Amino acid sequence: MDIYDLLRVLPLTSAAVWFVLAGLQVYRDRIHTWTETFFLFACIFAGLYATWDWLFFTANANDEGFARFTGLMSLSSAIVTSLFLLLFTLVYIDRMRRVYWSFAIVTFGVLFLVWAYGLEGVIRGNGLWLPVFNEAVFLIVLVCIGAYSVGGIVNLYRLHKIVRTASPQLARRTQGFLIVFALIVILGLGTNGALGALRSNIPPPFSTLSLVIAGATIYTLYPGSRQRISEAVRRFQSRRYSIKASFLTFEDGTLIGSKARPGETVIDQDLFGATLDVIQNFMRTSFPILRGKSLSSISHGTYTLVVERARHTYLTVVLEGEETDQLRRQMRDLLLDFETTNRAVLAQWRGMPAEAKGTDDMLSAFFAEAPLL
Repeated sequence: MDIYDLLRVLPLTSAAVWFVLAGLQVYRDRIHTWTETFFLFACIFAGLYATWDWLFFTANANDEGFARFTGLMSLSSAIVTSLFLLLFTLVYIDRMRRVYWSFAIVTFGVLFLVWAYGLEGVIRGNGLWLPVFNEAVFLIVLVCIGAYSVGGIVNLYRLHKIVRTASPQLARRTQGFLIVFALIVILGLGTNGALGALRSNIPPPFSTLSLVIAGATIYTLYPGSRQRISEAVRRFQSRRYSIKASFLTFEDGTLIGSKARPGETVIDQDLFGATLDVIQNFMRTSFPILRGKSLSSISHGTYTLVVERARHTYLTVVLEGEETDQLRRQMRDLLLDFETTNRAVLAQWRGMPAEAKGTDDMLSAFFAEAPLL
């Protein structure tokens, strides 16, 4: 097997790994927050990038039109992948902001240039198709992908600094991922970028290098130990808000339990559950487009009610400050664990909160943090 045979096979392997990562996101129910959504789309488009590469490398020698199409789809998928990776790293350590959508506008502009003027043709060499890019457009693409990649590296360095203060063991993983990502960006621009700009007859590796990023991602974000990078980030982000109270409610509006931070004014628990249920019913009744959807948050002044729903129950946290994706992830994980423990009780709910197990421990988790070693 020579280098050209590898170029025909490795993109398909890379695609499989990225699609497995996307499948894991869906299987683990990690599709509810902006962070999870951006990571899911980054995995999907990285898989598509590799798939189109494989189709480009294996296109029939007489099918130039198909080769042109797959070449354009490959380059477009690479651009979109870099966009979602940038958005993922931004939101993972910060929070979603409207200004981030400006990156999507820039990306659409670059994609228009690619499809209108980017690919001048394809040539056959060494048994593989090779793209011939418009030099000016390809330079714009390189600048776009390079800028997004540099932004991702900066965000990964910020992530490493956050994790380093919480756990040296976790910091070794983030440091390794940062080094791998930076090296792949440099090598990618030095191979795919340079060979495309110089119109070389040497086949570029394209998405083959992304296989290394996929492996580093699995090692970094899916550790076998109980320590999680997302937990370290959440604890760092918790400085932006102060949780005042937490409430667990059954789907019929019955309050199962509540917990308030010591020193906070205790509200009428039954009134809270009934009022929240009324607000949700009012929104669904008044706005038909919202039917089938649940309330996500309510803001009043500096206070926000953050709501996460599972199959039978929903959890509400009252906080002062800015909510984060990592807080929502914690809420949903705790809620799913609670429903798993109380599956039989909730399936035949009789309106008796004492029958549910672990309510107080779950609600107290928002006020007591164990150190992350």
